[in-house]
Amino acid sequence: MPDETIYKRGEQGRKVSKGLKTTVARIRFKDRNININKMISIGRDEVNDIVIRDDPLVSRMHALIEKEGTEYFVMDKGSTNGTYVNNNPIGSCDRVHIRSGDSITVGKTKLEIL
Repeated sequence: MPDETIYKRGEQGRKVSKGLKTTVARIRFKDRNININKMISIGRDEVNDIVIRDDPLVSRMHALIEKEGTEYFVMDKGSTNGTYVNNNPIGSCDRVHIRSGDSITVGKTKLEIL
């Protein structure tokens, strides 16, 4: 039997979807959990998904967290004070693999990956 496309909205697609587990990483920030679906921007500017206004060491466009397949990465966006994963600095514009239990520090603000 050849492979065939299963459409999510069709009856067969609904059956398959019910049996699948989707895993979405979450970030803990200021007593709330934020799901990482595709990409999250972090910084002082209001256009970011996570806005950190009360930390003067955070740049306007500080960092990005991206989902690629089932893996997650953080990237410093050329910030003035750098981005840290588990207290280790990452290079400007470098992408670093992150997983559950890691912490990301921007300025003096710590974000926990759940």
